[in-house]
Amino acid sequence: MAPNPLVIEPLGKHTASIIFSQLTGWAPLAMTLRSKQQFRHIRFILPTAFDIQEFSPRNGIRAEDDAGMLSSVRTIQSLISSEVDAGIPSDRILVGGFSQGAVISYLTGITSERKLAGIAALSGFLGMAGKIKSMKTDHATKLPIFHGHGDEDPVVEYQWGKKTIDTLKELGFSDITFKTYPGMEHSFCDAEQRDFEAFIERVIPATA
Repeated sequence: MAPNPLVIEPLGKHTASIIFSQLTGWAPLAMTLRSKQQFRHIRFILPTAFDIQEFSPRNGIRAEDDAGMLSSVRTIQSLISSEVDAGIPSDRILVGGFSQGAVISYLTGITSERKLAGIAALSGFLGMAGKIKSMKTDHATKLPIFHGHGDEDPVVEYQWGKKTIDTLKELGFSDITFKTYPGMEHSFCDAEQRDFEAFIERVIPATA
């Protein structure tokens, strides 16, 4: 991950943060969300996601990419620490991401020693699923999770998303919102944005 993420400062008093791991192109969405009254308290931090090699539904993730993913998790953890040092409680910090970024967000949220606000995974899946049971923290299963996925995704197949949810439920996670977007490929749509916004409002609402 790049050491210097794009940071979009809030238009109001900073009381919550979203760390959204992405490759490119998500800054306009963050700017749009920031402009809405209900999100003026949020700082958006956009690190560049780890680029998983041989990333496909058929090939999966190469075992040697585990180290790269965990390195990216440490980067996100350091960003979380910086926000906490700036006075933001960890339970007011939402981690999220698209595609590879969703993979990193899942791993970060589930293994974080700090209690976070939640995880938002867009068109992603749970990496290192065979190892995650021993890696998760005791409080992780209480995390609110939003997972959005298109049912025509040719990159991260829809079934991967469904399998992720099944695995999370087996691990004891219960606060899960799984949304299917008919006809959507490896992308983002207006309906998903509305659902994402509703999740943000629920887990890091504006404070009085």
